[in-house]
Parts: sequence; structure tokens; C-alpha cells
Amino acid sequence: MKKLNQFLLPVLLTILIGVIATACAKKPYINVNYKPLASPDDLKNKNIYLVIKDARSDTTIFSKNAEAELENFTDLFALSLVMDKKNSVVVGVFGPLSLFREAFSKRLENIGINILTDYKKTEPSIEIALQKFFLDLVDRKWVVEISYEASMTKENNLIFKETISGKAERVKVFSKGDAEKALSEIFTSLINKLNIQKLFAQDNP
Repeated sequence: MKKLNQFLLPVLLTILIGVIATACAKKPYINVNYKPLASPDDLKNKNIYLVIKDARSDTTIFSKNAEAELENFTDLFALSLVMDKKNSVVVGVFGPLSLFREAFSKRLENIGINILTDYKKTEPSIEIALQKFFLDLVDRKWVVEISYEASMTKENNLIFKETISGKAERVKVFSKGDAEKALSEIFTSLINKLNIQKLFAQDNP
């Protein structure tokens, strides 16, 4: 029995160390929770073509301070769709532009709009030009800044254009978790801030 215990102890310690190391390992992505707005009935079955464009003058996502705190990050974001306080669905892991495309797609689909896979001149097209997507760590505060320009065209005519931007701050307590909360808050706010009903109202004055 003593020999058995002497054999099992190193094995158990190795397993335990492995479990702890796995639990403490830093994820190569950041979680982003997005909660879409409720659905207005008057936009169901409308069609739109969605374009996401990178218009950033600087494609750096993190400051040096933020990057040092979020080591092992690989410019990937895990998007979760929050349905209510208790239920959320992981949509997938995306790069910056794909993250915005997926979130805007879910926003449009949630209110009953059909997203066209091919461009049609006779149908409205909305372009989201990402201008800024930046996360900083300043004086123990996570600071997230996002800005994009939304424009709607139909039959080569500009119908609507608007720039939407915002900033969120959160005190750093638990490092990455606080960064994720700050990012999720401003991300949800700015994605939902675009007035889709107004866009279609201007398409049909």
C-alpha cells in the first residue's frame, strides 16, 4: 500500500498542477456580450444589403498598457448574444470587422430584416465604416472608444449618413473581466444606437 501511495502521489500532483495551470491560463480572446433591442413589427421582411468597411487610420486595438495586461491576446473576440439576464448564446469567435458584421447582422435579423447575400441596386444598402476601435488602460481604468459611420444608399443615391461614437470607462479590479464589461457595454450601446427605423423611413418618405 505504501508503494502504491508513493506511486499515486506524484501522478495526482501532476494532474492537479495541470488542472490549475489550465484554469489560470489566459484566454487568447476577449468576451463581448451583445444584447439586441426588441423587435418593432413594422420592419419585418424588409431587405437590406450589409457592408462592413475598415476606415480606421490606425488599426491598433490596444495601447501598450492594455496589451501588457492582456497578454496572449490574438485580436479575436468571442461574441455572445444576450437574450435576457439568465440566457446567452455564444455566436462564435471573430476578428474586429467580423465582430461588427456579426453584431449588426444579429441586430437586423432580430427585428425581422432580411440580409441579402448579393447586392441589388433596387434594394437599400447599408455600409458601416469602422473608424475607431481602441482599448486603453489609464490610471487603473479601462477606457474603450468606438466610432463608426453608417450610410445608406439605394440605386446609387445616398439616403442617410450618420457618425456614431462613444466611450466607456471601468475601474480595473479583476483585469480582463473589467475590460470585457467595459467593451460589452459600449459595444451594445453603439450597435443599438443606430436608428434602423429612421433609415427605412428616409428610404420611403
